[in-house]
Amino acid sequence: MGNVLQIDAELKNIVVRNEIDNSPFKIGDSLLKIENKSIDSFQDFISIVSILNNNESVNVLVKRDNSIFTLKCSKEILEKIRFNNLISGFATLTYINPVTNKFGAVGHPINIGNTKKIPIKSGYISCTNNLSIKKSSKGCVGCVSADKKFVIGDFHSNTNFGIKGNVSNLDLCSYKKYKVASLDEVKLGKAQIILQDTDNKCKKYNIEVVGIEKQRRPASKGIKIKIVDKELLRQTGGIVQGMSGTPIIQDDKIIGAISHALENNPAMGYAVHIKWMVEENS
Repeated sequence: MGNVLQIDAELKNIVVRNEIDNSPFKIGDSLLKIENKSIDSFQDFISIVSILNNNESVNVLVKRDNSIFTLKCSKEILEKIRFNNLISGFATLTYINPVTNKFGAVGHPINIGNTKKIPIKSGYISCTNNLSIKKSSKGCVGCVSADKKFVIGDFHSNTNFGIKGNVSNLDLCSYKKYKVASLDEVKLGKAQIILQDTDNKCKKYNIEVVGIEKQRRPASKGIKIKIVDKELLRQTGGIVQGMSGTPIIQDDKIIGAISHALENNPAMGYAVHIKWMVEENS
């Protein structure tokens, strides 16, 4: 818990990653078919585009949000736009079930542009070392970067509250076990987060729970928190990208995971109740 992970995944679809003039595509659009030919890999995309006529209008079936529709464009547009089906980034390990070896991380869905909960074909999580931190400041959320060590698990599930999968290459003997708190056990006041530090050790830092949403059904931002630990504030300036999924401990129970930072005050942020994160799609 609290380990900074490198997350690598192949997506189920080719996705638009930039926007250009005179293009009908939006960042996050998923390409399903070109001229009624299915796109199941990046190689499919390259092969189909290569045989298109330069001066003809091209029909492209796309998925945007939850809608599927056809767009028309030129071969030139398809050659200029950046498409890919790979993602890579950093987030934090929230929990591992010691009985099932199932893990949860991130605390929010992986989205690209307009595409929410981007479908994953196959994904992997790796442990890291040599952390480097770009501090957050008012109006600018910082970020974590690190060196990838080795793969410790895989995942296919991208849920409203993060990714879920299985750990297969990690010794859990040295990890402390925590009970999962119910919603009514979360209270205002002192708490701690567990996060990997620059010495590659998972360490506790002081925070305060300053707000609690009384949620009757699964939803994000159920807990509002404030980072008060002077050492962590000196290192990070508050919450940074890559801390999503950081577990929160109160009264020796895990109560939630960091999911969002407040850009105008990065010492403040939101967390998802651990109950929602553990139970979703379980």
